[in-house]
Amino acid sequence: MGAQDRTENVLREIHILFSKAEPFNGSKKKVVVDKSEVMDLLKELNNCMYDMQEEYELTAASRDKADRQSRKKGDDIIFEAQKNADDIYAASIMYTDQVLQGIQKIIQDATDKSFVLMENLKKDLTETKNDVRHNQSELKSQLQDLIDTQKYMRLIEDENLRLAKEEERKAAKGEPLFEKEPPKFNDVKPEIKINEAYFRAQGIPLDEDEKNQSNSNTESDMEQALAGISSEDLDREYFGWKDEAEGETDKSNVVEGLKDQFKGIFGKRKD
Repeated sequence: MGAQDRTENVLREIHILFSKAEPFNGSKKKVVVDKSEVMDLLKELNNCMYDMQEEYELTAASRDKADRQSRKKGDDIIFEAQKNADDIYAASIMYTDQVLQGIQKIIQDATDKSFVLMENLKKDLTETKNDVRHNQSELKSQLQDLIDTQKYMRLIEDENLRLAKEEERKAAKGEPLFEKEPPKFNDVKPEIKINEAYFRAQGIPLDEDEKNQSNSNTESDMEQALAGISSEDLDREYFGWKDEAEGETDKSNVVEGLKDQFKGIFGKRKD
């Protein structure tokens, strides 16, 4: 039986004792009781009070212990949760670091590929630029050749004009005119001579028909040879002469030199 139940029983016995006691001298407030019985009940009540106090202390201690255990358990739960949270946080950091490393690798690969593409593009552009520069140089060279050719043709026109003026001047003064040279060089007819003494020395008869035929064949061969001279050959002869005659300022000297070059190519005409 617990202290609380025992205390209730003692209090009940005390109550019964006083309710059954005889009144003292007919008084309604005073009764006659057994002193030893009352002292025993009071002693028992005192013991019950100590027991109840001890039980209360035990209960409080148990409660405190339970509280401490609860707090400890809560702290353990919190610690475990914190540990798990730290593990999760560390794992997330490691995962994020791996992801960032992968992203950096992708960026680096893209950068390297872009650099290679840029180098190839730069190389192609450089080659294209060199081709354009080469083509430009060729165009400039062709343009310069065209300019020199135009100068060459202009010199011929000036020489023809000078000869025409010279003829007009001589005609006005009554001086004998010299034979006008044709402007076209394909019309030049060089004189063909046959060495008859050579044929006579060799004992080869030569009649007039054979002579005319030989002269005709020789003249035809010369015309074919002259026709085979291209404008490039004329330009080459002209520019070679031009380089040799560079620095001369007298236009008449230039024209005379040009005439000498043409005479060297086609031969001197018979007056």
